[in-house]
Amino acid sequence: MLCPRRLSLIRTASALLLASALLLAATPQPTQAGWFTKILREAGDTADGAGKRAHLPDGFGALGEAAQHIKGVAAIGKGVPLAAHVTPEGHWKFANKNGEVFTAANANEMQRVTQALAPNASAGTKLSLYLSDETVFEGRALLKDLPPEADLYLVDGKTSYPLTQRTSAGTSTLFATLRPNIAVEITDPRMFSEAVFQLNRPLNKSNIRILALEQGGPKRLSSVPGFDPATRTALVDAIDPLHLDGAFSSLRGQSVVVTGRVDGGILHAGDSAIAMEKLTRAAELNDVNLVVLQSSATRQPGGRNWLWQKVAVTGLDDAMKRATFADFLNALGATRGELAVTATPAGEGRITLKALPTGDVADQVTSQLSDWWGDAISSVTGEVVTRALEVHARDERTQKEYDVRIVSWLPSAVHVIYLAAFVAGLICIPVTRGWWRRIWPRESRGDYKGALGYWAARTARGLAYVLLFMPLASLPAFPVMIWRVVWGYLTLPGRMFRWLFGRSQAKAT
Repeated sequence: MLCPRRLSLIRTASALLLASALLLAATPQPTQAGWFTKILREAGDTADGAGKRAHLPDGFGALGEAAQHIKGVAAIGKGVPLAAHVTPEGHWKFANKNGEVFTAANANEMQRVTQALAPNASAGTKLSLYLSDETVFEGRALLKDLPPEADLYLVDGKTSYPLTQRTSAGTSTLFATLRPNIAVEITDPRMFSEAVFQLNRPLNKSNIRILALEQGGPKRLSSVPGFDPATRTALVDAIDPLHLDGAFSSLRGQSVVVTGRVDGGILHAGDSAIAMEKLTRAAELNDVNLVVLQSSATRQPGGRNWLWQKVAVTGLDDAMKRATFADFLNALGATRGELAVTATPAGEGRITLKALPTGDVADQVTSQLSDWWGDAISSVTGEVVTRALEVHARDERTQKEYDVRIVSWLPSAVHVIYLAAFVAGLICIPVTRGWWRRIWPRESRGDYKGALGYWAARTARGLAYVLLFMPLASLPAFPVMIWRVVWGYLTLPGRMFRWLFGRSQAKAT
């Protein structure tokens, strides 16, 4: 039996352990507290008599992302930056940089947003509302409930774009402004993401081919463009229009610019007519990005690279140096007005972008379209008057796949497998080197008359081993290499014993 003193100590320790366990159970843990507090705040925000202020937990859904974004937005005098999100119930949630949240369920509460979240703001201060993407794409009809004088922005990842709404012929259209003169129509999240991706892609001048469609011209195109030796700019490539779709096979992975008049799905270029469907299909089959400059005439560029020349006029040169499609269009729109860009799917892995001038009156846009764009182009080319721009290109997912490729016609998965095999081959060199010597023995200097032939043979043998045999042989060589390492560790004690025994025997003798 335990002595009374020892029994008392055990009881005291048990009581302390039990009390500690109860205290820990009664104290909310950080995750539990955050979860419970979040429920209470949600209940308080959506209950009757909304308009109460709470604090926003970090990373709290779409509103939290918008609130995180405004922390890096400086007050520029236009208004107080606030994050905004509409709930499925139709209530508006607002958050300031400090994470304080205010929920407005009606017009009266909407008028108290500034007072609740920016009490130090002067009377009449405008709001700059940074809307979550869910709000813009799914709750667009509720934007009318926001203060009419507020500036609206769409938060897209780490970037925000000003929003404008235009009404024409009874139809209201929402646009996001990517550049001062470039606006993207808000349709759905995927098409908006596609348009932003395409516009922000850098332009690679050496990868853009400008074609002049001339009857009787060459039937094939070189895989690389020619360059003017004086200006180092790419030259216009002449091609017979009847062989245009076949010529795309040598332009895989490049961007092709053609021009002509498009009527009823037919591209009229020079004295020829090509079905746009046939042209876009050829571009798709050969992984070509096709840019069509639609003109009121069928004249073709020739004799000089008019695309590069035009960017050197009226401020376009600087835009082209920044090397994005959005900058190029922005500089083009600076001379006459804003360009509206729309994106539509065009089959598996393809997207179509259209850029047209915007205007206050919709029926004036069509009548002025040719003159608007034509003035910008013809002032430089003197030949081609373009009235619309259409791009048939790889979509974002497909283009990103191509961007990570080293060899354009090999899928990225092949590159990954090869690089992994190459690294494994480097590890397995002690194994594969012996195999390789049996397959391709070393060259003997005496077998060659001159040093050049000898070293050429050695170089060919080395490259064949490093680039081909070593990666391919890594699969069977890797388990052999592992077994050698394991066997080395297993036999290490015996080898050490033999080494020590050998030294002792040597000293004894």
